[in-house]
Amino acid sequence: MRFLLIILALFSLTATAEVVSISLPMDNTKLKPLALPGYGLAQSKCHLCHSVDYVMYQPPEMNLKEWTGEMYKMRNEYGAPISDDEAKFIAAYLSVAYGSAKETDEEIITLTKLANAKIIYHPDNLDVQSLLSDNNCLTCHKASEAPSHNTLSIKEMRAKYEGIDNAVYELGSAIKLGGNGMPKPPINRRESDALAKFILEEGGK
Repeated sequence: MRFLLIILALFSLTATAEVVSISLPMDNTKLKPLALPGYGLAQSKCHLCHSVDYVMYQPPEMNLKEWTGEMYKMRNEYGAPISDDEAKFIAAYLSVAYGSAKETDEEIITLTKLANAKIIYHPDNLDVQSLLSDNNCLTCHKASEAPSHNTLSIKEMRAKYEGIDNAVYELGSAIKLGGNGMPKPPINRRESDALAKFILEEGGK
């Protein structure tokens, strides 16, 4: 009888419990403003994957090489929507703002000049020809005839994948992970899908 009364009491407490809602504060964290090209990129890109204060939790003495490695990890392993160059420019900014680098360092000056001299493309409007050139894709994968029996030409890749279900996804996966005789390139998934779409629609004709 005592056991039954305990059960009934617990049930009564559960039945009358109110749902409590919790409102979390908005993330108002702001990056340190600096006159470096990577500052604007970091403002527009970093929050797409994580809160801005994630940056503040990194070791304070990280240098340019370490920040660049971190940005490549975000890009290549986690699919951050940034190009190869954007990763370098953001790393330059972060290494100065939150690490041990200085704006007067030779490497930072070189990256700043490079950023100011070119148009940085956005992942939603990828420059496929630049991707092909920057990653030396056409060295091994000629348009119509591959230089090795271990690799496929652009035309052969198109013939292999066109017409199959989810062709862009399947070819993009092979490009991203290294397939069809190619090594694993330093690109993210959006870029590999852009290359796959190009090969299937234009590059293999």
